[in-house]
Amino acid sequence: MAWLYLLSCVILMASSSILGALYNRKNAGVPGSAPLYNFVQMCATFACWAVIFAFDRSAAAGVLPYALLFALFYTVCMAGMINALKTGPVVFTSLILQLSLIGVAVWGFFFWDEPIGLRTAAGLALVVFALWMCLYGGKSEKKSFGGKWLFFVFIMFVGNAGCSIVQRTQQTAFDGRYGAFLMFVATGISALFCAVLYVRNDRSQTRLLFRTSAWLPVLSGAGGAVLNLFVILLASTALSPSLIYPVIAVGGIAVNTLFSALVFREKLRWWQWAGVAVGALATWLLSM
Repeated sequence: MAWLYLLSCVILMASSSILGALYNRKNAGVPGSAPLYNFVQMCATFACWAVIFAFDRSAAAGVLPYALLFALFYTVCMAGMINALKTGPVVFTSLILQLSLIGVAVWGFFFWDEPIGLRTAAGLALVVFALWMCLYGGKSEKKSFGGKWLFFVFIMFVGNAGCSIVQRTQQTAFDGRYGAFLMFVATGISALFCAVLYVRNDRSQTRLLFRTSAWLPVLSGAGGAVLNLFVILLASTALSPSLIYPVIAVGGIAVNTLFSALVFREKLRWWQWAGVAVGALATWLLSM
């Protein structure tokens, strides 16, 4: 059963970028599509965590500030990701999402008193090298990626790293308790944030988007909640964390890369393929 959980986590990790990319391709040029995607996705995630929290009703008022901060980072990450998938390649967006581990590692050096070992230092160096290989467009091109994509992947990177930092800080402060309460409150607040952003944008095509594409953000939101649940379940199995987290991260990158090449027909140069491989290795080192 543990290996089934692990395989499911790999698929669910990859599905977030894939579903977002499918939604963008299906609704290219439709006004208000990105805010609606984030709103529906967040509502689906909140609904799933409401069910999970119903089976574990332990709560504490001290968790609420963490939930608010998590919600801010989560909203920023999801908004950045759907827009990055709209303006740039799926494979590199997914890779940089995974490489947000670097932000968590750097934070740990300064605020969690974590030592900088040889493995971590090698992982951070490989992250820098992988990003350069992936983003370098070649001598014949003046630039390889647009400024909008770079901005959106940056806020996605910061948002995802922030979520991990807040979640770990909360779990440390409360001895591993109230995780379901944190996610229940945080995703509820995120849904409200996304509702405000959605209302402030063009809603003229809402009925069309709901009729043809609402199932994509619903699957993405539910998949994200189930992914977190499976990671929690894996923590109680005999599998080592040094195996679980690298397999999820690197497996997600591999699935996204294959899907991008075979289905989305994204063209990568040889050094960009190498960059994806180096990024996967860096993610594995930082996840151990």
